[in-house]
Amino acid sequence: MKLRWIFTLMVVFIAVFSVQMGIFITRQVGESGLKACIMLYWVFDVIVGYTLVRAIWRITAQAYLSRKWNKRFGSMKHDKLTKTLNYKYRSLETEILVVQDEAFVALALGLFKPKIIISTYVLERFSDKEVKAILLHEWHHCRNRDNVKLFLVTLLTEAFGYWPIMKPIFRYYETLTELLADRFVMTRMGTELHLAKVLLKLSKWGKIQPAVAVHFAASAMNYRMMQVLEPDQTVKVKIALLRPLLASISILLLLMLSGDA
Repeated sequence: MKLRWIFTLMVVFIAVFSVQMGIFITRQVGESGLKACIMLYWVFDVIVGYTLVRAIWRITAQAYLSRKWNKRFGSMKHDKLTKTLNYKYRSLETEILVVQDEAFVALALGLFKPKIIISTYVLERFSDKEVKAILLHEWHHCRNRDNVKLFLVTLLTEAFGYWPIMKPIFRYYETLTELLADRFVMTRMGTELHLAKVLLKLSKWGKIQPAVAVHFAASAMNYRMMQVLEPDQTVKVKIALLRPLLASISILLLLMLSGDA
């Protein structure tokens, strides 16, 4: 429910901004002289141009990175372990790709048909129950289409980055997504023990080997640890939303007043 409200808030601000900008330009062009029109067109073109360039850049970058990592992981595939793991977790009905790598790699890859990527390092360093916790976490991302949702939120955040409200909303959305995936693991396994062991190991390794984890432990580690330590309590994620919200509302009001004037 929180994620839906957050995403709705983001979309509402973008929609209201777009409508008010359209009204503002229409009225000013109809009532002002040529000089004012040229200035307004210039300002509007800069804003629209920036938004489109950022959106196109994000879409292009996503397509490039998806192709790059699919190709790289495909070349690192461990055939025997991939077959073994896919058979063992066939009930998930999601492709699992085991890659030969000496680093912690665990992620959901792909927008429309996501698959789980896991490294041989994970299989060697973690117990079967801990590996299952990791796989279930990523499976929740796949089943819930979190990659697509997060991509859309990222796209909107980068395209409309000049709105103060966008970045706090993105960070909050990303954190809640990870917490929900962890909550799913604890519910599915009936205990928080195995997930807690994984997070504890990663937090310790991170002090010695930075960037040891890919995606699985990429964000919200403190909140995730709080959740497994106190599973019966609701984790309150702090978000500095008041000032960005007031600043965004102020910009909207100024735009509306300018249009009316």
